[in-house]
Amino acid sequence: MEKLPEKIEGIPTSRKQLEERFRLIQTYYDKLWKELQREVKSNYIHNRFLDANVYIVKNESDKKTVRQALYNWKSTYAVKHLRKVVEEARPLEDRPLFVPVKRGVQKKNGYKNMAILYYTFKNNEWSYLNFTVKLTIGVTASQKHIQYSVNKIEIG
Repeated sequence: MEKLPEKIEGIPTSRKQLEERFRLIQTYYDKLWKELQREVKSNYIHNRFLDANVYIVKNESDKKTVRQALYNWKSTYAVKHLRKVVEEARPLEDRPLFVPVKRGVQKKNGYKNMAILYYTFKNNEWSYLNFTVKLTIGVTASQKHIQYSVNKIEIG
């Protein structure tokens, strides 16, 4: 098994570098918002499986993600590649696509249910770049899909 580098695509892999990953996640979201505004004049990415536009909402999509993604470089990596994750994520066969909302923030944000999708990063050269992330999307009563969080998970 190859040695994990200190940085992967500029993302520090050390568990101790929370502050740097925090700043990077904010930078990645800011960059994505600007790109989406320039390209589609809105803040959404189309998910192929759901055939729905998934909105990236400032101070909503990034809040939960930031709290989780800064603890694991793989989650930060997923945020850096969020456009691809949102476009290509799909459910796992043995897991439900929709789950009820939890009390607290999910209810406060007006979600009626949560869509749970997964994306697997694959790399033939580096085994540490083979992992799965969970993409959680809040669905409102009007069927608006909002990216809620993305984080690295263990499957098994």
